[in-house]
Amino acid sequence: MKLQNFVTRLIHVPGLRGNPERTYKIASSEDVYPGSFEKYVASIISNWGKLKRLEAKHAQLKEQLLELGLASNIKTVKIDDTSVEIQISRSNSADEQDCVNIADVGFGVSQTLPVLVALIAAKKGQYVYIEQPELHLHPKAQFKLAAIITKAINRGVQVIIETHSSILIRGIQIAVVKKELDKSKVALNWFTQNIETGETEVSKAILDEFGAFGEWPEDFDDTSLNVEQLYLDAVEEVAYGQ
Repeated sequence: MKLQNFVTRLIHVPGLRGNPERTYKIASSEDVYPGSFEKYVASIISNWGKLKRLEAKHAQLKEQLLELGLASNIKTVKIDDTSVEIQISRSNSADEQDCVNIADVGFGVSQTLPVLVALIAAKKGQYVYIEQPELHLHPKAQFKLAAIITKAINRGVQVIIETHSSILIRGIQIAVVKKELDKSKVALNWFTQNIETGETEVSKAILDEFGAFGEWPEDFDDTSLNVEQLYLDAVEEVAYGQ
């Protein structure tokens, strides 16, 4: 693939995805989404809700929001010729009367919506680069998001993820172990800073058939284990005077 074609067709979901807005400008939403993807989300959802040939994508989005425990219904309402409003359900009821403006619901919905829409909208062979998809998600939802990402990969979408979530990574590993995702489709790239030179070093890990890849980087998951041990030591010291 030529570099220009790669960059043009790349879907980029940045880590800073903006605050939820009461209205969104209608943007062109075909196959190419230059710049940050979040500005196209409202228009894409609007098209999915209006066009019969795209209604399956709209249904898939609602299903995924429900899986993550974020909402059970989503729709857009036309404000004028240039803007729409995104409405989300506040409960697990599918009643459209229960929908409110996305600005009035939890921040996690507006941050996760571009991730889900990008994975659904992407075509086979298209690259989707997502920075920190786990932002504002409960650990349980982070784990379920791994299954959603797995489905996109199996559909032929090329997914590149920058993450600090060990739960999300474990979810991908489990998918490999359960044969839901071929290990050849997964590679882990660890980015660490050389304390002597200040340069960033990259090491690549390939998963085996059990989803294993060797040791975690020292400054990644070990930190949570060390903090847990510090907590247990502190409790023991206070409880037993040791």
